Amino acid sequence: MKPLRLFGGRLKINLFVLPAVLILFVIGMGDVVLYYIPTVLLHEWAHVIVATALGMTISEMELFPFGCAAKLQCFAVSRAKEIVVAAAGPAVNMVGACAIFFIDKYGFELTIADKLIASNLALAAVNLLPALPLDGGRIVRAIFATFMGYKRATRVTACAGIFFAVVLLGVGIWALLQDTLNPSFFIMGFFLCLAAVKELKSAPYTLIRDFTGKREVIDKRKTLNINRFAAMRTETLRDIMREFEAGKYNIVTVLDKDLGILGELDERQILDGMMEKGTQVTLGSIYRLKKVRRVD
Repeated sequence: MKPLRLFGGRLKINLFVLPAVLILFVIGMGDVVLYYIPTVLLHEWAHVIVATALGMTISEMELFPFGCAAKLQCFAVSRAKEIVVAAAGPAVNMVGACAIFFIDKYGFELTIADKLIASNLALAAVNLLPALPLDGGRIVRAIFATFMGYKRATRVTACAGIFFAVVLLGVGIWALLQDTLNPSFFIMGFFLCLAAVKELKSAPYTLIRDFTGKREVIDKRKTLNINRFAAMRTETLRDIMREFEAGKYNIVTVLDKDLGILGELDERQILDGMMEKGTQVTLGSIYRLKKVRRVD
């Protein structure tokens, strides 16, 4: 069976979306889903159109209750472009809500105008929260990355995602105690927490994205700062990459058990080794592989 595709990218439906939809229908809130679908399509259409106009390609989109997270094939994206693409979704939802309001008021009456306006504004508001993986989190991360590095900015905004998930769950519990059950808070809080934890775990690997963007940086600035450190040959790439600094070219001096210098591995060699051997391979293995290839 071929994967479902949307706007040229593979559409991936999160495992827990269908149970969440069933719950809404069971408790008599199925109409929320019907208004949510066109709102999300409008939101993602904006992301895709703007990304394509800026020379990027959408490879995959994952559907969540709070929206649809798009993944770009091109990692070397300037922070300005990332902000524009992220802001496009909420902006179009707000424009859509305004358009529906004026059409209903000055054009012809729409019986579902209020619900469409509410769904557009709600999706825009949630996605503008400064927390990953929401659009607001991507905007804030791009801004923070200019002075704290991409990896640390990812961690900060992912932690913010967990914080806002807890807030949403808290609001849901408060509403329940007030006899005004609204499962949307629980569903969004649960999914936001899962997605934020996923972003937090992937923070060390954002260096892959950072590496591909360094060509653009060095073409503009002509120079690039270096982050140099030493590590034992028995250390795994997973641990080593935690010491990488975004925006700098990372070089590792490989040490033997007697603290003698075996040689050096640069960032590209380490990332190539990770792609080929995985994150659990040791520095010593990558260094031996480098020597073999040099001989060949």
